[in-house]
Amino acid sequence: MSTILTRMNGIRKAPIIDLLAQVSIPNDVISFGQGIPFFKPPKDAINSVKEALLTPKSFQYTPDSGRLDLRQVIAEKIYAEQGVNINPEKQIIVTSGANQAFMNVILALTNPGDEILFFSPTYFNYVMAAELAGCKPIFLNTDENYQPLHDKIEEKISKKTKAIVTVSPNNPTGAVYYPEILRKINSLCRDYSLYHISDEVYEYFVYENAVHKSPLCYDTSQSHTISLFSLSKSFALSGLRVGYSIFPEYLYEDMLKVQDTISICAPSLSQYAALRSIPLGKQYCSQFFDVLLNNRSLVKSILSDLEGVNVITTKGAYYFFILLDSNRSSIDIAKELIEMFGIIVLPGIFFDEKRCSFRMSYGNLITEKFEEGLHRLKTGLSKVM
Repeated sequence: MSTILTRMNGIRKAPIIDLLAQVSIPNDVISFGQGIPFFKPPKDAINSVKEALLTPKSFQYTPDSGRLDLRQVIAEKIYAEQGVNINPEKQIIVTSGANQAFMNVILALTNPGDEILFFSPTYFNYVMAAELAGCKPIFLNTDENYQPLHDKIEEKISKKTKAIVTVSPNNPTGAVYYPEILRKINSLCRDYSLYHISDEVYEYFVYENAVHKSPLCYDTSQSHTISLFSLSKSFALSGLRVGYSIFPEYLYEDMLKVQDTISICAPSLSQYAALRSIPLGKQYCSQFFDVLLNNRSLVKSILSDLEGVNVITTKGAYYFFILLDSNRSSIDIAKELIEMFGIIVLPGIFFDEKRCSFRMSYGNLITEKFEEGLHRLKTGLSKVM
């Protein structure tokens, strides 16, 4: 059958799946690839799912926007942590993870041909979502610490610009955007009648003196800020696919149209788990920070002395985005690291970074296995660059 031209022809393949399909993966491979945490979900969340399995109602649809008691818990959480009052009935929709929340937003807000501004390196699934909706991604540079160059944003804004996307703490770099930068971006969105779409999936993963501040705090009129959250990282519920979006009240009906079309509602069982997890707050994942910070220190101590390897230390999430002094393709290097040294990292080109680079997670393995993988990575980099 001849190739059929559809909207999908211009969309990149699912990058991680495509990479792994092109290589022979050793049986003893160690992955620094996927951004899932090494720890397990809260016991109370697991038990709530078990209990729900005995309840006929748990197999039924919930309201499209999610259980009201869950939305009330979310509103209480936002007020307690960020000091912002949210209407649980008209400003929150529970989704199948933050990726679906972003897709909902893009479909509700944009028209084909609109421009969406992203900071590079970017989170590739959001770029794919924008392209899938017929929008054009515009990439803005960041500085040597992966912070947005806020004074360069205005020159990229055009009549077609619809939104500016920030991801903080950042995937793939781990950068925690300075509060004053987020405030300036939010003010710029207000002044130009743009939306500020804020990914806050890694909200609790901040270290040292870093602070996570939601842009919701800067939008006193609640007119242009949309925040996206997920339970995949903080509560290790990635497979249950549950997250939520917070948005201006006037967008509720349009957001609901997309939600009803794409998924009707987030999985009912997942909402039970979310109801038990969210009240635990940062305290749950922070008990595992000793392992994360130890892994983080190991990256710096083991890789930093490699010539041509630039390990930029950031203060959030659980990623390093490492630049290599090499003219080689980052995809070719990643393939050789997998096949020859049994270690998975993700090429920087996946994240719209043209320089030779890769993302590695330090959050998905306990320290013993992580250290073994680091030594493999060090050996591999010394030979493939």
